[in-house]
Amino acid sequence: MDGQERRVGLSDFRTWPHYGEIAMGLPNYWYPATWSRRIRTRPLRVELLGQPIMFRREGGRIYALADTCPHRGIPLSMGRQEFPGTWSCAYHGWTFDLATGVCRAALTDGPQSAVCGRGRVRTYPVEERVGIVFVWMGKGAPVPVEADIREEFLGRDSAIVGRLTIRQGNWRYAAENSVDEGHAAFLHRYHSLWTKFTRMAGWIVSLQGGHRQDGWIVRTADEIGGVGDFPGLGRWPKFRFWNRASGRVTVSYRLPGNIRVAYGRYNHYNWYMPLDRDRHHYFQFLVAQGNWTQRQIFRLCYWLYRRWLFHLRLNNQDARMVRAMPETEPAPLYRPDASIAAWRRLCEEARGESAG
Repeated sequence: MDGQERRVGLSDFRTWPHYGEIAMGLPNYWYPATWSRRIRTRPLRVELLGQPIMFRREGGRIYALADTCPHRGIPLSMGRQEFPGTWSCAYHGWTFDLATGVCRAALTDGPQSAVCGRGRVRTYPVEERVGIVFVWMGKGAPVPVEADIREEFLGRDSAIVGRLTIRQGNWRYAAENSVDEGHAAFLHRYHSLWTKFTRMAGWIVSLQGGHRQDGWIVRTADEIGGVGDFPGLGRWPKFRFWNRASGRVTVSYRLPGNIRVAYGRYNHYNWYMPLDRDRHHYFQFLVAQGNWTQRQIFRLCYWLYRRWLFHLRLNNQDARMVRAMPETEPAPLYRPDASIAAWRRLCEEARGESAG
């Protein structure tokens, strides 16, 4: 290894001990759970950080409860409502208060059941912003939801479009893929219509991984290579006449797994949320600001071509790599992996404890 590679070191969980413990996520944060429009009176089951959660809307308010009856473990989302403001398990009629999770009745044990007031299911704080439902996964008092949402999301002149999918692979490696400087220059250079006409840099190196700014790490390039002469091999990359230079993009990232890529006219946001150790939710947004007409044009362009070219075809290249990536440590890093090292250091500073 040369000196620069030694500064990065080896990708060893002994170097970042907390990183090896957070395969199931960082609970003391707000996470986007789903689109608001999906939650109605019929319960919706969502798994986050290894925990099944039942979401239900009543009287305009969204409630979130652990989707497991404490009696026999039956999913509460299989149940029904017998009384306003409550939800009853489908098996024996244990009935829980939607707001507090306290058992109000065990219907098949009569009105005087000793279970009343003693049984309980966990409830989760929920907030709605800009058509998205956010849930606090920690056990302590939540921070304001705005602390974990970039101000751009909350602007009245913002247009937000995107998609939510479930993907294979641990969430940590999906997040690493987004901050990885080397993969875009090679993986996305080929077989992608999104970048087919772009004159992409051959390599980008950020020796420190970026600088801190408002709770984010902003990736800064110390070296950008266009075309290089590789001894005994030849020149790379090879460009065609239709490749045209594009504007610079800026990548920044923050906890609990939020990556922002600024393209100039709009920004791309990723949220990586563990479903379990081997799967993760992938929430991706495009966000643009403008007047009413500009916002409608932006939404139209997304549904006409950006969703298919960018959020499906391009990002599915990443999905294949994360799915194929084994969890092996240590792994030797090279200079462009400084951003991954910076991301792992950031995870060592997470709020509270890991999810397990």
